[in-house]
Amino acid sequence: MTRQPPSGGTIRRTATTIATAWLVGIYLLVTWATAAVAIVMATTGSTAVGAEASVHAVILALVSILTLVFTVNVWRRRPRAELRVRVIAIILAAALVVTAVVLPLPIWMIVGHAIGAALLLATLVVLWPRPEPQIASDTVSAVR
Repeated sequence: MTRQPPSGGTIRRTATTIATAWLVGIYLLVTWATAAVAIVMATTGSTAVGAEASVHAVILALVSILTLVFTVNVWRRRPRAELRVRVIAIILAAALVVTAVVLPLPIWMIVGHAIGAALLLATLVVLWPRPEPQIASDTVSAVR
């Protein structure tokens, strides 16, 4: 999975980039499936889903596209793209938890919110910067 950038070098995909793409892709599928079910239930006259729940599901599905766009920028190694994905993942995970608690949603939508929040939190864990392990210079000299 390499591509040739304009400079002629090769960019290798890291495990972090691939995991981020998978997690956000699954999140996109979950939100769009939730929106599709909410729309179908609302249009068939089901009382299980109110109009506000359908609108909420569609808004989340549209925002998931924005998350995917930011993830594509991570894939393309754009500057600050990982920071953007981290920020939107934090905001969306918090919003999913709050709306699941505050809005009167059906249980299947709350489960969808929980799955989405878990995927976004997993994305944060994958993308969170880790300090490089440092070997103290006095330790190296003591070994010699």
